[in-house]
Amino acid sequence: MNHASGIPAPTPKKRKRTSTPKATTPEPDDEHDTQNLLPPAPTATKRKRTTKKTKEVDTTTFLPRVQSPWKVGAHVSAAGGVENAVLNAAAIGANAFALFLKSQRKWEGPPLSSTSIRLFKERMKEYGYDPKHVLPHGNYLINLGNPDAAKRAKSYECFIDDLRRCEALGLKYYNFHPGSTVGNATPEESIQHIADSLDAAHKETEGIVTVLENMAGAGNVIGSSFAQIAAIIALVEDKTRVGVCVDTCHAHAAGYDVSTAEGWEDVMKRFEEEIGLKYLCGMHLNDSKTACGSRRDRHENIGMGTLGLPAFHAILTDERTKDIPLILETASFERPTEVWGVEIGVLNALSELGRSVGSGADSEEVGVEKGEGMEKEMGMLGGRVREVVGRISKDVEKAKKAKGVKRVNRRKTSEVDEEDDEAD
Repeated sequence: MNHASGIPAPTPKKRKRTSTPKATTPEPDDEHDTQNLLPPAPTATKRKRTTKKTKEVDTTTFLPRVQSPWKVGAHVSAAGGVENAVLNAAAIGANAFALFLKSQRKWEGPPLSSTSIRLFKERMKEYGYDPKHVLPHGNYLINLGNPDAAKRAKSYECFIDDLRRCEALGLKYYNFHPGSTVGNATPEESIQHIADSLDAAHKETEGIVTVLENMAGAGNVIGSSFAQIAAIIALVEDKTRVGVCVDTCHAHAAGYDVSTAEGWEDVMKRFEEEIGLKYLCGMHLNDSKTACGSRRDRHENIGMGTLGLPAFHAILTDERTKDIPLILETASFERPTEVWGVEIGVLNALSELGRSVGSGADSEEVGVEKGEGMEKEMGMLGGRVREVVGRISKDVEKAKKAKGVKRVNRRKTSEVDEEDDEAD
């Protein structure tokens, strides 16, 4: 093609026509030092996937992994086998990851094959992932707090199956939603059911830490307050087998304001007083589309919601959140390398910015200058997330419209569906 005129050059006879390479999206101009903390902008280049018949993997498009004590990652797809979750995590430059062990919307799933188990373990070693930085997510149908004994038993069987999958894969943690009263029991009764189920599960399995996730507070769901989570732990016999995962969006929706460094510090003090820091096993890093106290679970991409980047900066410069899985559950629009790759890069960059904006030392002149500089860099980092999310969401919307779909449900494009409904 003649690029000056835009007119294709004539093709000589008996010669194969060469295709024009697709142009990649250029990086936004940024002269700030923060850019050096981010990985190269990912492209849409497809990579080869490992199958059960071959171990060859093209890693040329994998994003670099930043060495950091804060283990940032995302909830990645395990489509085609749990072993593929390791590759999907490595592809986006993640230092931690979450996955579903089977379909999150079905009671049963095919058993893990010996090949999948072997490949999962091999890839964990090959790509340098520690089992303590993997946080499998539980089935959404499970409700260990259900007052109906038959339904609770069905949930328990699904729960035990997941724990045994964790055992087979050599994992340490299993993260799940505590449950719900479904409007037919008191919170105290459901809390007792949850604790009893955990006691039974701990006796049937070995070593797996069952990690309770805090909830947003909608309906009859248990676990939106630290007090309820503490009440469950208090009733569990073997407390070495129980932990907590703090979801930032859920906490904010439940009324725990983590949108500022001061708010985060206050919430962590409450966590320590009511639950205990020794139980903090992981976090879900999600911004929120709704205000603090809304009781609505609406995840937003990092820096684009009511929490904002200062909240995540506070989390990622906190010594208490080191060396635990910090998992994104934001919308990826089915293009995780581009979206999560940027979000992981931004979060890693935030951890390098030092102390939180607005700390006491900023009253001094040099502190003010540093604080202003950090705010400026945060603005640049936030702009990068907005650029990639805005661009890709428009592409997805155009594709949906072309297929006759009126609008894009951004949340549905994430690996983790939003939990509006209570488990039966």
